[in-house]
Amino acid sequence: MITIPLALRRTKAVQAAHIWFAAKPKPGDALKLTYYYHCKFTGPVKGFERHAKFTKLVDVARPDEAIQKDFRKNTQYEVRRAQKEGLAFSLVDNPDVFLQFYNGFAATKDMETMDGKILRAYWPFLAVTQMTNAAEVLVMHCYVMDKSAGRATLWHSASQFRGADGEDAQQRRNLIGRANRLLHFRDMIWLREQGFKTYDFGGYAADTTDPALQHINEFKDSFGGELVEESNYASAAITLLRRVKSAFKRNAGAE
Repeated sequence: MITIPLALRRTKAVQAAHIWFAAKPKPGDALKLTYYYHCKFTGPVKGFERHAKFTKLVDVARPDEAIQKDFRKNTQYEVRRAQKEGLAFSLVDNPDVFLQFYNGFAATKDMETMDGKILRAYWPFLAVTQMTNAAEVLVMHCYVMDKSAGRATLWHSASQFRGADGEDAQQRRNLIGRANRLLHFRDMIWLREQGFKTYDFGGYAADTTDPALQHINEFKDSFGGELVEESNYASAAITLLRRVKSAFKRNAGAE
């Protein structure tokens, strides 16, 4: 279990906490600004609002061949091909480098950008990997790491799709796709070498009818693994604060 303290934007004297990989929320945290992620317990907890969390877990405490054997044939092929293309795996040790890369990716996808303060609060508990082609970064993955639990959870993933709209756009996109698959595999190997046993894809949209989410599910399914249900829990204090903020925004918009 890891606990990440976060200072509120308006007052640093009051802190919230993100707690990862706990078995179950502590009753005393219900009146604090506490959010639990990836709890194994799946029942209701007094003083907390539960959100079901599905994810895919891959056992990486196995030889490379055993891990790859669970991949679907196309993913096995894509990984093997990428391994022959001179792509390089490395770690990122500067949060600002990842922040810039991720926010550039988010802008191309019309996604919400990442808050640098939150990233820096998380940084001691993160590992960021990248796959490069010569000097160009193609893909980055960011993991929340709990060595005591032997588990790493994919928190954010970003790809370099800028510049992929020219004449060779499809070839470039295919290369990025292969680099992404290879990076997942190399991450699994690196995590095993660091003593981790479980690779967590960070989420899975169970029973979704959204085509985009179904596509993401299919990508994660292509690496094998076990689908599990866990829980995220928001404390009563967090839930109340969100409702107050929401009411304030509605009232401000009505004026």
